[in-house]
Amino acid sequence: CFLYLAHYPEDSKIYMWNLFNYWAAEGICYGSTIRDSGEDYLEELVRRNLVTAEKDKLRWRLEYCQMHDMMREVCLYKAKEENFLQIIKVPTSTSTINAQSPSRSRRLTILSGKAFHILGHKYNKKVRSLIVLGLEEDFWIQSASVFQNLPLLRVLDLTEVKFKGGKLPSSIGGLIHLRFLSLYDAEVSHLPSSIGNLKLLLYLNLRVAIEGLVHVPNVLKEMLELRYLFLPLFMHDKTKLELGDLVNLEHLWCFSTQHSSVTDLLRMTKLRYLSVSLSERCTFETLSSSLRQLRNLETL
Repeated sequence: CFLYLAHYPEDSKIYMWNLFNYWAAEGICYGSTIRDSGEDYLEELVRRNLVTAEKDKLRWRLEYCQMHDMMREVCLYKAKEENFLQIIKVPTSTSTINAQSPSRSRRLTILSGKAFHILGHKYNKKVRSLIVLGLEEDFWIQSASVFQNLPLLRVLDLTEVKFKGGKLPSSIGGLIHLRFLSLYDAEVSHLPSSIGNLKLLLYLNLRVAIEGLVHVPNVLKEMLELRYLFLPLFMHDKTKLELGDLVNLEHLWCFSTQHSSVTDLLRMTKLRYLSVSLSERCTFETLSSSLRQLRNLETL
């Protein structure tokens, strides 16, 4: 858990939502819920003075953590020594790019879009984690081969990444081992039906940056292991999503009664966090009836 913090840039606030789900997706932490087990692990790091943590003033639960610069250096050193992680920064020249040697690390962090195209065949196809952080320039993915070259991925975080034509390549459906997929603030307007192949997903964030309507095929119902689901803010009017079988969900954001049946919520008894958009055809009384079994709900 400590070495995983090497992913993050200096002085950054490491927010709990993603960190705990990274850990869970790689099988690093176990427990009744991802949030509870993650907090137990993090509190142990705090007790050992490896990190400092801040709590949410409203719910008094851990919100984010940070590392002292000196402790971060220790973390980076140990991560390199253990071949735990490789950080890919901005290459200074073409010769530098060509000189990049294949990595034995199972985890890659991309800090620059300019470095992304060096992944290709040069890199270890056994990579389990690919995280994009802190991009300072436009970052475009124009080739589907990136996904084909990393078939064993369990964690794929494409925050703020742009896709040609706004289409997520259908080849992403080949990443059948994925447990974590984030398209937060990514420029994606069309999701392929092949995304339904990702049946092991625990975390799926579809809060994309597109201001228009997003095409989402009705395949999320097949992701029975999902614990966290963030739907797009705006979907095409004809979009219909059947979510009633997602009984393991703990967090569900942007659920809309325009695109899903409110009765889908009846079986989601593990939900802790829920945000709902009501259409005209759904009354608050109907919603209340569908929420009656959600006794673990903390935020609505």
